[in-house]
Amino acid sequence: MDKIALDKRIIGALASEMRIDILKKIDSGSMTLSKLTDELNISKSTVHEHLTILIESGLVKKVNRDNKWVYYELTDKGTEILHPHKMTRIIVLLSTAILSFVVGIVGLYRFVRSILIFPEEALNLKAIAPYEPVHLITGLIVISLGIVLLSFGKNRTKR
Repeated sequence: MDKIALDKRIIGALASEMRIDILKKIDSGSMTLSKLTDELNISKSTVHEHLTILIESGLVKKVNRDNKWVYYELTDKGTEILHPHKMTRIIVLLSTAILSFVVGIVGLYRFVRSILIFPEEALNLKAIAPYEPVHLITGLIVISLGIVLLSFGKNRTKR
């Protein structure tokens, strides 16, 4: 994860409480100038002036949709400033999901390998089986956990 270098423009953009309020509003979703004006209860010219400074600092970007409305969204730099640990949490979550998959596959492999090495004991329920079904159960649970974490991580990255 890259660190953000705070230059003179970014520090100047963050020096205004109104610009920070605008960043927080845009963080909840892309917005038009009119929507920001209504939400913040200030004039369009004032909001436009603040947005210009935020765009020049690289914290906000313009997005044209259908050539009808101009929306304002946070850039990656703007998101990183508002949520400095968000990417770290996502990386940890996805790493845990991958680790869960690996551990689950190893558990399933150990179970299948024990059945293939001693198939006659596996079929005889009265004999003490050299395989442990706990490997099967653990493998399935850990793989399921990996799937849940992966889907949760995927949903977090879309926000």
